[in-house]
Amino acid sequence: MQVVAARAEAPTAIQTDLRAIFVSLELSRSVWLITSLSPGGGEKMSKHSVAAGDIAGLLKRFAQLKEC
Repeated sequence: MQVVAARAEAPTAIQTDLRAIFVSLELSRSVWLITSLSPGGGEKMSKHSVAAGDIAGLLKRFAQLKEC
């Protein structure tokens, strides 16, 4: 007997049902760009920036993402 599994209606590049926060960093000498994709936020990436070397600002942004 052959069993066919149901496929998702619209495949996505990133699984958003994992309850995970995906973060990318673009580091330059003057600005650090932080992009993120959070659960429940759809597939829209958020963008924020902090001054290069601002570790406290980076950690603050991570804490904000965790709260959402």
